[in-house]
Amino acid sequence: MALAAASLELRGIVKHYPALTALRGVDLTLLPGEIHALCGENGAGKSTLARIAAGKVQATEGTVAASGPVGLVHQHFELVDRLRVWENVVLGREPRRGGRIDVAAARERVRDLSRRYGLAVDPDAVVETLPVGIAQRVEILRELSKEPSVLVLDEPTAVLAATEIETLFATLHALAARGAAILVITHKLQEVIGHADRVTVIRGGLIVSTGPTSETSLGAIARAMVGGDVPPLSARAATVPGPAFVAANVSAGAGAHALRDASFEVRGGEIIGIAGVEGNGQAALCDAIAGILAYDGEMRLGERALPPDPAGRLAAGLRVIPQDRRREALVVAWSVVENVALGDHARTPLRRGWNVDRGARDAAARRVVERFDVRTPSIRTSVDSLSGGNQQKIVVGRALACEPKFLVAYQPTRGVDIGAAALLQSRLIEARNAGAAVLLVSFELDEILELSDRVLVMYRGKVAGEFERASFDRAHIGALMAGGA
Repeated sequence: MALAAASLELRGIVKHYPALTALRGVDLTLLPGEIHALCGENGAGKSTLARIAAGKVQATEGTVAASGPVGLVHQHFELVDRLRVWENVVLGREPRRGGRIDVAAARERVRDLSRRYGLAVDPDAVVETLPVGIAQRVEILRELSKEPSVLVLDEPTAVLAATEIETLFATLHALAARGAAILVITHKLQEVIGHADRVTVIRGGLIVSTGPTSETSLGAIARAMVGGDVPPLSARAATVPGPAFVAANVSAGAGAHALRDASFEVRGGEIIGIAGVEGNGQAALCDAIAGILAYDGEMRLGERALPPDPAGRLAAGLRVIPQDRRREALVVAWSVVENVALGDHARTPLRRGWNVDRGARDAAARRVVERFDVRTPSIRTSVDSLSGGNQQKIVVGRALACEPKFLVAYQPTRGVDIGAAALLQSRLIEARNAGAAVLLVSFELDEILELSDRVLVMYRGKVAGEFERASFDRAHIGALMAGGA
């Protein structure tokens, strides 16, 4: 039986940038009706290949042939933050009546897409007010509204909850059944094994393996990605416990995602994991701790109340890894060295008198690049030119560089490959071993159970349960996350 004609064919794709070669002669074929996974380390060339496939970037060499429109769901959203959801979804293709935009028809189009694909959004919400997971839905719906014959999704599940991920893949399977070709770039290898028909691994800008998913394994994919075995996590060392951070009857935010009367402590030398489905008060908790959201109740670091302002909290030894690196943690137009210094540029050792100590600043950036394996041509390179995973390494490296007393890590391994995730997780354990109090918020239950000394479960803004490491019970934790007993 003859194979169906390809929906997308990339042949001999080479992409040179001034400081690096991102792709070195890549061949990739997508067939109609298949879900094809593309895996690789951060900086391997995956996103560059996706943008070339969608016509967003011109290849230096090679050819691209597609049977129809190619839609691209970007890893870093390309939404207009100040516009409403419906405006973003129909942007450039607005329905009109009598020469004017038909707002009612546009809103109904968004509602119809939401129902059809199981991705609920409010058509009238302003994008800049949305949690990152909801903004991801808008990005996906915008591309699905174009009904492409080829759909490329770059890390589409990095910020989605488990139920949303299953809904998304159900949608992708339905699209494939109707003949669409789907390319999913993902670091989550369970998704590859569970949903992809074929998998291709790219390393250093070259394809190193490709074939049916049924003929490979998680371990084989991981080894192909990193060129060997994934390094083990750092060992947990004994620490001297002592109170470091205390929250007493803290409430913050409003509505369904508010934090309600939370009380707990994080001792120095331990990692407390917050388990819960996204939207159960985690963002309000982290924003209140960071000093950017008003709250009722008491929070102390050591014996002292947390200073009222973010700058004072930084000076007191608090560091935060935010959930959205591009909105909340980086100035992407700035260089690596400028972003590493961000927030600490006015303090010793990066300041000498009234001036920034450029030598000390550069040395600090080089330490982060080396210790966190940031793949960058130079510390002067713009952060916007780096892969998402390497951007995340900068955010985590900056937070840990000053040896914080208290670290809030919100989705610290979001959008990084399996090797980089192991590296970042090891660095969190090392901070814990050195005496830091670490509050870990992650929607990956495996990560919570792997790293935490204690686990708190949050449901509807309240602490619904607490577990010591020796008594972790996945089933019980999962039941509490869902509102059970």
